[in-house]
Amino acid sequence: MIDFRHIYMLKEIALIGGKDKFVEISTSKIGEKMGISQQTASRWITELFNMDLVQKKRSGRKIAVKITRKGMDILRRESFDYRRIFESPEYIELTGEVITGLGEGRYYITRKGYYNQIKEKLFFEPYPGTLNVRIYPGDLDKVNFLRSLPGISLKGFVSQGRTFGNVKAFLSTINGVEAALIMPDRSHYTDVIEVISRDNLRKKLKLEDGSTVDIVVYL
Repeated sequence: MIDFRHIYMLKEIALIGGKDKFVEISTSKIGEKMGISQQTASRWITELFNMDLVQKKRSGRKIAVKITRKGMDILRRESFDYRRIFESPEYIELTGEVITGLGEGRYYITRKGYYNQIKEKLFFEPYPGTLNVRIYPGDLDKVNFLRSLPGISLKGFVSQGRTFGNVKAFLSTINGVEAALIMPDRSHYTDVIEVISRDNLRKKLKLEDGSTVDIVVYL
């Protein structure tokens, strides 16, 4: 089980460069810096390795470690929490390009379980479809930050024997037009977001695949 000790050690490893590459560490020195014994530091690193949070290899008499993707995800979640505490932004700006989605947006938006909640909680009747936007790499941390927030909850439901999952939404604008960003709990995407509006956004904004759009997401 991951606890504050592991996060503390991951942070120290990241600060000496271990987020991008293998770095040599001395368990005695890192232990002294963290106010723990050499034996404790060595044990914590072994625990991180066993949980697949770091990679570890011998480098002469020392060991070299590198934080795994799983370990970095934990640090990112911590970072998002601190941003929520200290920054409390009122909105987030995202930039990306329009792409063609899987064609499922119309089906899901027109389910009564979602459609009625959108009218009630987002205050508009949605056009039957979603606009898919691939967010540029420089803004992906902002998308991950949004995924960590509660947003406006659209509750999942069961219809005709099929289960539809929870969705979170954020009131937004896209190129100045009122809209909402939606994030299904079970999404196939990591860099793509879906936008809904009362309007056909492709038609209203004259968008094609590859068109750049600017999205303001209100928190």
